[in-house]
Amino acid sequence: MLLNKAFYFMTIECVSVENCHLFEGNPLAEQFRLRYKSLIVRQSWELAVKDDLEFDQYDNPAAVYFVWRDGHKVAGVSRLYPTTYPYMLKEIFPNLVTREPLPTDPTVWEGSRFCVDNDLPPRQRIRICQELVLAYLEYGVARGIENIIGVMLPAYWRNLFVKNGWDLIWLGDAMKDNEGKKIRAARLPVSQDVLNKVKETTGLSLPILSYGSKGCS
Repeated sequence: MLLNKAFYFMTIECVSVENCHLFEGNPLAEQFRLRYKSLIVRQSWELAVKDDLEFDQYDNPAAVYFVWRDGHKVAGVSRLYPTTYPYMLKEIFPNLVTREPLPTDPTVWEGSRFCVDNDLPPRQRIRICQELVLAYLEYGVARGIENIIGVMLPAYWRNLFVKNGWDLIWLGDAMKDNEGKKIRAARLPVSQDVLNKVKETTGLSLPILSYGSKGCS
């Protein structure tokens, strides 16, 4: 499937345990399956797996998922998680945060599990990434979120966010993980001005999120 930038547009499904029944098929299970394909099969991460589904302790009722589907096929996913509960950066990677305190704040959420199907054409992968980035911002602005934090390879931070107009604040220096890869923690400020800038940079101006057939739960 080739991407026509002038006409091709997909909404991002905003899915949780609470509202997953409002969507066709099973986007919640399918995003776990894409994560298995992306993280376990392609990148050989050592993570929990069951029946070709990847999951961790932060996949619980507090998590919100942004799911890009074409029909019932999930091709992109990311996760947001409130820092008012124990979260990944605080529990697993606290050594990456040295420039400001680790938050426990309802206005600060953690982003993670950003995956896009690597079998798709490059232009389509780029577009899906842009739509997932906008989903973060659209959801954040609507819910009063002021910052999104997380940990990624530095190149991923640049390619996913900075290149699409979303400037970040580093929370510490880059360090090597257990596999020898450089990772770095950062904070992404959320505001209407940032959302407008990312829309202008990406050329995507329409609202991006869908909360299911019966509205937001």
